[in-house]
Amino acid sequence: MDGISTSPSPESKPLWYVFLLMSIGLGAEAWGFVLIKKGLLEHPSTGNFLSAPHMAAIFLQILSTPLVLLGTALEALHFGVLMELLSFGEVSFIIPLTSVGYVLTPLTALFLLHESIPPARWAGILLVCAGVFVLLRYKSPS
Repeated sequence: MDGISTSPSPESKPLWYVFLLMSIGLGAEAWGFVLIKKGLLEHPSTGNFLSAPHMAAIFLQILSTPLVLLGTALEALHFGVLMELLSFGEVSFIIPLTSVGYVLTPLTALFLLHESIPPARWAGILLVCAGVFVLLRYKSPS
């Protein structure tokens, strides 16, 4: 631990603030992923992914597709919110809480992209919900 300075921890935030930020961040994440997917469906990908021409084509596609740009901006918002949460909360609380995104994103894809979600996947989503409930019931943020 040499060379690592320990500074006083930032002021604790109220739980409502954590949930508000988490809601904004996870909503941005779910919508961002779905909008990126919807935008990418406008221009189907072809070619070898690792080739320079293909990567250049993908980059140009991103710059020319409004849904991809909007989705990317929402993902950036999600990352910014996550950084804010991590600036004052415990990693062991904040990161597991982000698993709610595993519920919101498929639901968003179900309604906006009309993706089908098989029963086994719903079971996994319910397990995630149960885990988040346990986390919230027995652990509070710093």
